[in-house]
Amino acid sequence: MAEQAEEKPRLISATFEFSQEGNCVDGGDEELTIRCISSLGIDNDGGCFYVLDTEQWSFNDASELQELIDRISKVIKK
Repeated sequence: MAEQAEEKPRLISATFEFSQEGNCVDGGDEELTIRCISSLGIDNDGGCFYVLDTEQWSFNDASELQELIDRISKVIKK
């Protein structure tokens, strides 16, 4: 009887937490959680939706958010 190939673990979801010093308006530390979610699993789908969760995080422009997304993408693709 032929042995079945052992299935490798699949990445289903991932959560990334970031922190930064507060802005000059509100002060205090700011935290941002970005969850990567896919209904089929990240490995099965080849990517994910990005869900942002924060109460205080602020961006000066869209490129700052893109930098975080790019950083996460590099981790997930490895």
